[in-house]
Amino acid sequence: MLEPDAAAGRNVLRIPARVDELANVRRFIRQESLRAGADPHAVSDVVQAVDESVANAILHGYRGDEGTVEIEIDRSGPSLIVRLRDQASPFDPTKLPAPDTTLSLDERPLGGMGVFLARELMDAVRYRQTNDGNELTLVKECIKPQEGTRR
Repeated sequence: MLEPDAAAGRNVLRIPARVDELANVRRFIRQESLRAGADPHAVSDVVQAVDESVANAILHGYRGDEGTVEIEIDRSGPSLIVRLRDQASPFDPTKLPAPDTTLSLDERPLGGMGVFLARELMDAVRYRQTNDGNELTLVKECIKPQEGTRR
């Protein structure tokens, strides 16, 4: 369900923690990123990073239990800011070590690539534990300057 916050210029999508909701998440992020003035070439990176992060919350955070994921998108100057909130067990993906990408696919352990991908695609990834769960903030500097404005 899309809930515009007109006072703050933000939009929020709340979904049940189910993988069949990921298409709605991708559509929401693409639509709201473009509406915020994001460079269309960077939007795919944002969509991919959010998709990976929400999938991780659903699959590894909730592990099949019922719950919700809240996705909030906002802009601040040249930055697009996406906040993901859930009530799953606390998990800080920023503390996860980067995978050794020099290893062959056969030698690599399973997992960790979604977090790695989100870190690579975004300019900043921040985590904080909240009173009722997790908040992951993804930042991408991709807002195009408006015509007639100086950089």
